[in-house]
Amino acid sequence: MLGSDLIKNLNPYFVVTPISKDNYLEHVNAKFDIIINANGNSSRFWANQNPQDDFINSTASVHKSIFDFTADLYIYISSPDVYVDHSVKKYTGENEKINSAKLSPYGFHKYLSELIVKKYVNKFLILRSSMILGTNLKKGPFYDIINNNPIFVTLDTRLQLITTSAISDIIQTLIKRKVVNETINVGGIGTFVFKKIHEYFNKNIQFSPEAQAQIYEMNVKKLRSLYPDLMTSDKYLERYMKSYLHK
Repeated sequence: MLGSDLIKNLNPYFVVTPISKDNYLEHVNAKFDIIINANGNSSRFWANQNPQDDFINSTASVHKSIFDFTADLYIYISSPDVYVDHSVKKYTGENEKINSAKLSPYGFHKYLSELIVKKYVNKFLILRSSMILGTNLKKGPFYDIINNNPIFVTLDTRLQLITTSAISDIIQTLIKRKVVNETINVGGIGTFVFKKIHEYFNKNIQFSPEAQAQIYEMNVKKLRSLYPDLMTSDKYLERYMKSYLHK
């Protein structure tokens, strides 16, 4: 989802070369100004059930890409799951010391990938992204609501949201400002509270018996200093529903 929208959103401003598993070998040893790695497994549940496969998909693939291609700037899309406690802004500053032993397999593999990028890349950006809403949304509570599936989160859930369009704008801004060798939390200001979900979706929402409360909120003070146009998570959900759902 993110990769396809980045291609569409960045294409008017850059010469974009999409690389997927289908054409990966054709581009090995190629030189680029910028690589944006939006690859890797994005399913926490699957990763935690299949840690060995997730390591191959989410960490070994990052290591491989660094040596298969050359770039002046390498941008890696990471996750808030690298934080031991991703529910409180106090514990999610970019300089927070991370105890990797307490991370889930999913978070641990994302954190390992960050360390690999920092070790082997001269100029990098690591963007720890909150839940992303975009054109080809294929999973998550909003996807389930739209497709009349039971959702697996409770009304006590609070999630930080951002759109693929906003991430594209943020990347362009960071490039223009020549920000390098930084780790940055990327997400809307505050969280979307699921107790308000019926204000956004006029339908009967089914909750799975296995639904659990999820809380994700990173500190985005650093991002706001670099990208003053950052909006609230509620606003990004509104933008998503207007801009993406009606396409």
